[in-house]
Amino acid sequence: MMISRRHFLATVAATAAAGKLWGAGRTKDNIRLGMMLQGASAAELHEKAKAVAGAGFDTIQLNFFFQPTADELVSLARALNELKLKTTAFGTYFNLFQPDNTGFMRSSIAAMKLVAAHAGLFDCRQFVTWSGSYATKFRGEDLRNHTPEAVAQLHRAIREVVLPVIEPINGRVAFEPFYLHVVGTPELARKVVEPFPVSRVGLVLDPPNFVSPAQYPKREDLMRRLFPEIGDRVQVVHFKDFKLGDKGDRVDLPGPGDGEMDYPWFISEIRKLKHPLPCIIEHIKPDPAEMSKKKAWVEARLGAPKN
Repeated sequence: MMISRRHFLATVAATAAAGKLWGAGRTKDNIRLGMMLQGASAAELHEKAKAVAGAGFDTIQLNFFFQPTADELVSLARALNELKLKTTAFGTYFNLFQPDNTGFMRSSIAAMKLVAAHAGLFDCRQFVTWSGSYATKFRGEDLRNHTPEAVAQLHRAIREVVLPVIEPINGRVAFEPFYLHVVGTPELARKVVEPFPVSRVGLVLDPPNFVSPAQYPKREDLMRRLFPEIGDRVQVVHFKDFKLGDKGDRVDLPGPGDGEMDYPWFISEIRKLKHPLPCIIEHIKPDPAEMSKKKAWVEARLGAPKN
């Protein structure tokens, strides 16, 4: 398959930028397996961190579904260091069209600002958040989200809301897709990130989030559009799965291996991206036995890295 000069140059830039951010050269495998650590309070994060470490993980994406205090961040950074858990991304999930509204996932731009101010404690400068939606609820539908006007508004929000937070710390942000939001298709995802440098603005590779119930029968075609369209802008990967709900009106998103996703193909395509990527397991119970089981399942699919 031929690729455009634009995609080729972007891929080269992405590889160089990722290597600098991770402080690593070429390795045999670009996949760093991790676990999602999230909670609605500092106490919950502390407890779950122990379980994640106990399951054998050393890498996390750290999600704040609340507004932490500076003292809580200091204490949490110390605890993660003692547990030898490396934070590769901060999840501060909010609606960029309503950055002060905590209605999406109890987070806001205020949480991102505070975490950014303390990012050095975690030795992490990578953020993950949602893109924009005209709807006030996470699963709210609004046809305007998939219009050129929505993309233009999101561009303004990135410049005016997000970049002023991450640029002073030399950070970057990855927008997680969801089919009802502006970053709802591979093509819209490309349009959203294209005006911005790869060293600042990228995407989360999370195929199930792109799939609506109506698209489910063609899910494999959709997945195969992802890598040519946005592969060079991927900063973080999420490992989960998908299956159509019993009533056919909802796509369920279980943990990896509990759905119908083609993981061997997915992993082989991630490795072709070359640049280092944290691959974060999510949507499983915060139970050490369950996490260990899923870790083993994914590692079996990873197998020996291919050069």
